[in-house]
Amino acid sequence: MVFLFITACDEDRLNLENPNEYTEVNYFTNAGQCLQAINAAYAGFYFQGLFAREYYFIFDLLANEAEQAPPLQGALATFANYTFSPANEHINAIWRSYYRLILRSNLVTEKVGQWVPDNDEDKNLKTRILGEAGFIRAWSFFELVTLFGRVPIKETWEDRFEFNTPRADSIGQLWHIIEKELLEAIEVLPISYDQINKGRITRGAAIALLGKAYLFQKKWSQAADMFTLIENPPYAYKLIDRFEENFLDYNENNEESLFEIQLEHFPGTNTWYMFGGQESWGGGSTHSGRAMEYGWNDWQNVFISDAAVNAFSYPDESGNNYIDPRASMTFYGMAGFIGDTNYCDYCGGEALPYPYEDLGFRWKKYNNYENKAKEGLPEGSINARVIRYADVLLMHAEALIELGYPDEALDLVNTVRQRVNAFSYTTLGPQENARQILRKERQLELCGEQHRFFDLIRWGIAMETINMEKQAAGRGNPFRPKHLLLPIPQLEKDLNYNVANDVKDDWN
Repeated sequence: MVFLFITACDEDRLNLENPNEYTEVNYFTNAGQCLQAINAAYAGFYFQGLFAREYYFIFDLLANEAEQAPPLQGALATFANYTFSPANEHINAIWRSYYRLILRSNLVTEKVGQWVPDNDEDKNLKTRILGEAGFIRAWSFFELVTLFGRVPIKETWEDRFEFNTPRADSIGQLWHIIEKELLEAIEVLPISYDQINKGRITRGAAIALLGKAYLFQKKWSQAADMFTLIENPPYAYKLIDRFEENFLDYNENNEESLFEIQLEHFPGTNTWYMFGGQESWGGGSTHSGRAMEYGWNDWQNVFISDAAVNAFSYPDESGNNYIDPRASMTFYGMAGFIGDTNYCDYCGGEALPYPYEDLGFRWKKYNNYENKAKEGLPEGSINARVIRYADVLLMHAEALIELGYPDEALDLVNTVRQRVNAFSYTTLGPQENARQILRKERQLELCGEQHRFFDLIRWGIAMETINMEKQAAGRGNPFRPKHLLLPIPQLEKDLNYNVANDVKDDWN
């Protein structure tokens, strides 16, 4: 009889790692893998609530630049009349997507930060990738603090294990993180990229976002300093000749663009991915549904609001009524009054008359109706311009006005106006008058680009402005004091008892 005695056990030999299996410990060890990490962070911009679909609806409707048309139903429609609740699926989605962007940026910072390159090219790549991740994290926190106030801070990769992170003690904590991230990014990001990397985050984008962060905090002098940097060498940004080319699917990533989300429909990918298939059944799509959903000859989900239309008609310096040239570049309208009255100018035949009598005023910006009569499917490939040079010039002008230098802001405002052949102001007048001109200019130049809601909130005039416009349209006074911040999402309250206990009145 043979007896087998096992007298000891080597646990290390029993817990062998599969050398062919990647883990977070052994994966990020070369340039290709580290590029995959940062590319995955960029992919977050297409998540639900963001630029593939809901972002434009949410902020155009909240700003009363877009109005709900009958086909728009459900949770999106509640933004038009301010009846949304903490359970709104799109508020929950946008919150979740901001934090997914932060999570992926934190992974990049952790894992790429540990990578030890063995040549100068890869060393430069490493520092650039870390700068890109810092910008994405800063942009996400910028949006969160502006929309929700004191949000939980997730700064490191290890924070993913903490489900009950409390809200920040103050919004100042969040602004400090944003400033720190962007200052560090500015040090390492390149001024420009080669053609294959066009669309990646540049140093100019980081400077502009830092200037914007200063502006939102009323740090006027620091904001002006940042914008001055962008307007001078080695930066070569400029306004492109044709305003409308900023919102079509050609001439993208041009001299006016500081940061834009790359949108493209790839043959063979799923047309409907923006309804939740970004990284599951979407097939790698990155296009947007905006042109189709806003399209008056397509789904007709929204129209441009009366308030936005009326803003383009205003007195010139002599008191005469003036129609701003950007009206015909922004929406289709009525012959003899305002807006473009023809479409399909470049379809290969004669231009077609826009059917104003049937449809009223409808969006032209970010649509393709000059080049084709219908979209056909939601496969929009028009990049979303997030920061462009005209916005920078107007933010700089605003900082100068608030510093008490309206005369110095005059050239900046007129530079933006001259591009579209609008009349030039001879003076902006005293500070309050200059402030009103600047605010009007931002409304006209950036209409439908998801800036106005943020502007109205930071100027402290959101409630009075929205209610006045809604009342004029027969829609009552829906904006209440609580709407200065979005509600903390129900999803977060259900998962995080520290946040739930810090929310007042089931809102924020």
